[in-house]
Amino acid sequence: MADTRTSAYGSRAVYGSLAYDFDNPELYQEEYSAPPEHTAPPQTQERTRAVPRAGAHVRSRQAVYPLAMVGILAAAVLLVIAIMAQIQLFDISSKTVELEGQLKELQTEQTKLQIAYEGAFNLTEIEQYATSELGMQKPSADQIYYIDTSSPDKAVIINQTNNDGFFGRVSDFLSGIGAYFR
Repeated sequence: MADTRTSAYGSRAVYGSLAYDFDNPELYQEEYSAPPEHTAPPQTQERTRAVPRAGAHVRSRQAVYPLAMVGILAAAVLLVIAIMAQIQLFDISSKTVELEGQLKELQTEQTKLQIAYEGAFNLTEIEQYATSELGMQKPSADQIYYIDTSSPDKAVIINQTNNDGFFGRVSDFLSGIGAYFR
């Protein structure tokens, strides 16, 4: 939309500042009127603006905080501990693999020895060796005796001496030691 206001201020081209030029009131007749004589002219305030210089850049001083150093040292210590743990884990796992290989070899050897043991104690071969080489015979019916153990067991303590007191116990102890060395 076009601006429909017609004013002298908006209709002219501007080649500079749009600030009021109080020294030249003819330019702004509509907007500028002379103040009444009984009032004081408005006072203008000067405004200054600080423009930073491009070449004068101030660098801030960088400081390392002690707590940050403690944190960095703690992280470094934890990193070293983690690396050492990995080394120990690798060492233990390699020993485990080696021991598992030895275990398989020993289990194989155990199986072979068990087979050899069972072959060495074959009962039919032992019986044949005893009858043919050693001249042994199977027992006859009159050579077999059975023992009756149905009676209960009993024990009788014979010669119980009562050695009360310190000297009796010491003498028993010394006699036991003497019996041991004879």
